[in-house]
Amino acid sequence: MVILTAIDRDPGCKGVVETAYDLATSMDMELVLLHVVPEDGDEGKARAEIEDIVTSVIGSLEGVDLRIMPEQARRDLPTGRTANHILQVAEDIRPDYIVIGSRKRTGLGKILLGSVSKLILANADVPVVTVEQTRKAEAT
Repeated sequence: MVILTAIDRDPGCKGVVETAYDLATSMDMELVLLHVVPEDGDEGKARAEIEDIVTSVIGSLEGVDLRIMPEQARRDLPTGRTANHILQVAEDIRPDYIVIGSRKRTGLGKILLGSVSKLILANADVPVVTVEQTRKAEAT
């Protein structure tokens, strides 16, 4: 049994990591942590930052399948590329649950900005657990 958790490099995702880890350990499940690196991002830097976030929450990377995946430009996916990468990994590994973070947006932000969590909730074939991400100032 597997839990797939997708996180970004925002320190506010610590609660997402903690929730996923707690679920995985309490249900004796494998934990796969996924980070999709933006097209113009540095994979090495992203890996180091994600490793720091994860180890600050659970102490080590032992027992965690950490996957850093570069985002690939696709003309058929003008928006929601990150969500589609997450859903593709979910299709490949067939998790029992997906755990993702969600940020509160209000008003125009909800309309104009795409939401990775919203796309995953709408398109995942397995149950999705959403965890509210804290703002950067609260996460430190």
